[in-house]
Amino acid sequence: MKYQCCVCGSNFDASQIKDDFKNGVTEGFLCPLCGANIKDDLSGQTSFDKKAKGTFTFYALLVALFFLQDNIEEYVSRLLGINNGLTLVTLMFVVIFTYALANKNLLKESNILITQRVDT
Repeated sequence: MKYQCCVCGSNFDASQIKDDFKNGVTEGFLCPLCGANIKDDLSGQTSFDKKAKGTFTFYALLVALFFLQDNIEEYVSRLLGINNGLTLVTLMFVVIFTYALANKNLLKESNILITQRVDT
């Protein structure tokens, strides 16, 4: 797991974190490069979440698939003579594949957690 310093923007491994509790740092940890007192922002947000393209559209399309399930069955499945479940799985695969293709460079990166500055 890696962190990104909110002060200097550097990425560092969790094993490089400096704990300075002996010198009065009671909350958070120190960035190994710039020495800023930072902490995990606990939102679970990663750099992928901030940089990903089409996230809102991705979730909107998935929700729309479930709300339009009856219409899909009437206009697509019945005309093609295939199972409605197979049609939904195929459409969900298309949506997920398109989202992954749009963000293929981000999928290769390691997961980096965002930090925030500790208020003193």
